[in-house]
Amino acid sequence: MKKKEPYKKEFDDIRVLIAEAKIRNNLNEVELSRCLGIAPTTLASYKNNPATISIHHLFIILELCEKEIQYVEKRRR
Repeated sequence: MKKKEPYKKEFDDIRVLIAEAKIRNNLNEVELSRCLGIAPTTLASYKNNPATISIHHLFIILELCEKEIQYVEKRRR
């Protein structure tokens, strides 16, 4: 099995978070897009190309999933 590039795994993680936000809050696509304050077509584009998601919308999705981001300082080599 070919190993995924790190950014591709992150993109998959964003897609999973979007799905989790819908399931945890019993929302459909239109309702989730309303929570985010965006058009349903924008939500669809976030799922197709997670690189386009804004940090603001990502934080809302994380809040809906009851998750948070932790910033960790990287070690210098």
